[in-house]
Amino acid sequence: MGSDATIEGMQVGKGGSVEVEAEGEWWDAEVIKIKNGQIKIHYVGGLSQDDEWIPIASSRVRLPRSTEAAKEGLPKKRGRSSQQESAEPVPVPHKLPFKLHTMKTHDKAKKKQSRGLKKIIESEGFDKMSLEVATYSSIEAPPSILPSKKYCDLTGLGARYTDPQTKL
Repeated sequence: MGSDATIEGMQVGKGGSVEVEAEGEWWDAEVIKIKNGQIKIHYVGGLSQDDEWIPIASSRVRLPRSTEAAKEGLPKKRGRSSQQESAEPVPVPHKLPFKLHTMKTHDKAKKKQSRGLKKIIESEGFDKMSLEVATYSSIEAPPSILPSKKYCDLTGLGARYTDPQTKL
């Protein structure tokens, strides 16, 4: 069992970087073991089940190309296929675009809104209702019986409405 292998006239040891040709393309790989004229390689970013033994003298193994050679158009991959890279989740911006612009209200609009709200409360008689009358929030019940709080699908905030058809 040797500790180094000679590839393209250079010594590559355990943990060294190489490129391996697979499926017509060159992939970055790392040397895991060297044994009996073969090297066991692990594809960078790949699974351990994809590791394989390759003869040292094989034309499938070469030293990594320099950045200048890569710029000249020689194929070079980074251990993942383009399908795997496109399947990665897209980062979500911290600020949501539909929440950037807030509406500015004037004092007159606030007064109109509060007057309308007062009229609704007076017409429904909530202010005159005694505390002994059972309401949705005054009934004591175990949490398993109480309906769960509903959340808006778009914003994730608590929903302040009920669906007229389903009453949810």
